[in-house]
Amino acid sequence: MKRPIEQWKNCNPKTMAAEQSDAAKMYAFQDAKADILELHAENLRLRNVARAIAYPQRGTPEEGYTLMDFAKLLQSAYTAEQLWVDPADRQ
Repeated sequence: MKRPIEQWKNCNPKTMAAEQSDAAKMYAFQDAKADILELHAENLRLRNVARAIAYPQRGTPEEGYTLMDFAKLLQSAYTAEQLWVDPADRQ
């Protein structure tokens, strides 16, 4: 992502709109667009993995997958670091 999530969480759009230069606003919009597109692509990738696990289609390799096969599928799409969720953020 162009900006860390903490920066997006802590930003105040009203203050940004009123107090930043036009150039700063443009860069913020560019970063926001890039981050939204990156998050959208990641969401699609994760949903595709979840779909394969939850609703395997007949006649596809996923139909016969075991738990270990799904673990391998996740490992092929994500590193352990990418899947790490801080214990405080786990629900």
